[in-house]
Amino acid sequence: MASKAFSDITDEFLVCQVCLEDFKQPKMLPCLHTFCQSCLEKLLTTEPVGKLDCPTCRQDVSLPRNGVQGLKSNFLVGKLRDILQQQPRGETSETREDGVPCTVCEVGNSAQFYCVECTDYICQPCNDMHGRFKGNRAHKVVTIQDLQSGQAAAELRARETSKCEDHNELNKFYCDTCHRVICLHCVVTAHKDHQYVEIEKAAEREGAKIKAKLATVNNTADLHEKWVQQLQSVKNEWSSQVQRTEEQIRKQVNTIIEAAKKVGDDRIGQLRAMNAAREKQMEAAMEAAEMDLASARSCVQFTDNVLEYGSPAEVMSVAGELTGRLVQTADDKSAGKVEMTKHLMNLTFEPPTSNVEQEVSKLVDGSFTEKVDLSFEPECVAALTNGELLVTGDEHKIHVLDKQGRESRVIQVTGAAEIGNTVGVAVDGLGRIVVTIGYQVFVLSPSGGVMLKFGDKDGGQQQLGRFLHVANCNCSNQIIISDNGNHNLKIFDPSGRYLFTCGSLGSGPGQLWYPWFVITDSEDNIIVADQGNHRVSLFSRDGTFMRHVLTREKHGLNYPLSLALTHDGHLVVADCHSIKIFA
Repeated sequence: MASKAFSDITDEFLVCQVCLEDFKQPKMLPCLHTFCQSCLEKLLTTEPVGKLDCPTCRQDVSLPRNGVQGLKSNFLVGKLRDILQQQPRGETSETREDGVPCTVCEVGNSAQFYCVECTDYICQPCNDMHGRFKGNRAHKVVTIQDLQSGQAAAELRARETSKCEDHNELNKFYCDTCHRVICLHCVVTAHKDHQYVEIEKAAEREGAKIKAKLATVNNTADLHEKWVQQLQSVKNEWSSQVQRTEEQIRKQVNTIIEAAKKVGDDRIGQLRAMNAAREKQMEAAMEAAEMDLASARSCVQFTDNVLEYGSPAEVMSVAGELTGRLVQTADDKSAGKVEMTKHLMNLTFEPPTSNVEQEVSKLVDGSFTEKVDLSFEPECVAALTNGELLVTGDEHKIHVLDKQGRESRVIQVTGAAEIGNTVGVAVDGLGRIVVTIGYQVFVLSPSGGVMLKFGDKDGGQQQLGRFLHVANCNCSNQIIISDNGNHNLKIFDPSGRYLFTCGSLGSGPGQLWYPWFVITDSEDNIIVADQGNHRVSLFSRDGTFMRHVLTREKHGLNYPLSLALTHDGHLVVADCHSIKIFA
């Protein structure tokens, strides 16, 4: 009968997930994912110099001075493969009769023994020869029957694989001064004046700490699993709600005259746009939740394998990275996810109850409908998916107005380092509110809690000026910042990581001079109001300059300040003198 080890060891730990073949020189990244050294070196050639992302979790990897070669080798791979190979594997009758071939001789004899130290399968004649060598007399040799029955599992687990890279001797001590495993030769040479202990004592000490943190990560993985289940439940209910709402809207449209069909079509379009935005939001949230779950499970399984099958030296060789990874994984930002769960589960599609004839009349007449008085000078406005409006310009506050223009609540943005007002504001596909204050960018939950902030005034990739606008974030939920003072656009991913910059100071193609407002179109192209150059410019989603859409010479623009795209594709531009609409 196969032991429990057989079911616990999966291809994730035996096969490289880049080349999908058995590991060759397996190298372990700080996130505990393992890949062939050659695969990582090939990936590095396609990335910027010195930069590498984990192919599994996309985490940034800081490489040692000697590059991929300097990463720690995954000592467990060979041992786990040996443990797996000792189990019965459903051979055919022909294979069972012939047995496992000897890996020492070329005669083709069936192996009857297995040397734990040499990791060779040995036939009877080779075993006799093997025992005659003085250096082999201390080797542990077991029978094939013991391997297949699982009785030799203890010998395989105890086999030491961690050897000193300088002296090729077994690591039997741990240097507390250098935080590394060392051999006896190291003790009497380079580490003679250091504090060191026997590897077993050090492993017992660190193993207890790791087990305590592992329990926390298991709880974190359970939270991720519940999060995925909640998202799936909301998604399953979605389609039926959309269908019921669309049927109600169509019944209303059928009760009015031909002129009211435009109102009905607009409502259906809004509903479908909301549904599309929510689906993108849901898919992004589920992808992030599933990745978090997979990362936590992978961390747990790797840790279990280290503690179950690793020798003390092997445990200590990865104790630092393992402890750091467990702390990082356990530090789950559950508060933000609870807020997002509430936002996603509060899903309602209600048909409008207002008088359709009145709406048609308003549509035909184009009359002014409502005025909202504010106690401050507004800077920018954005809309939430539930119809509420977000208005900036009052110190570090965002005023939230309901559909009737009444102030329903005020969001106080905390943690801003600058004295000034909230300026740019947008809502991304995840329902998060993105707002700028001074040189900083804040990402808030729908209820106003700060989930993320970034921006720096002292240099670096996150250096930003003091007056920023933010785009209605694109389909990938990237955050696009119009940096007025630095005369460029900066693009960040949803977690605030800098991606790239568009434009530079000047008046030539692709250059900007005090860019003001920025938006994106349906294809995620970037449209910016280039105020100082009296034009509107278009960049692709990857930051490549495409063309000047509008200019002073051809279209009469004069310091364009604001932009908008109508639902039918018209570009609306507000400059110092007027509002212009272009097809």
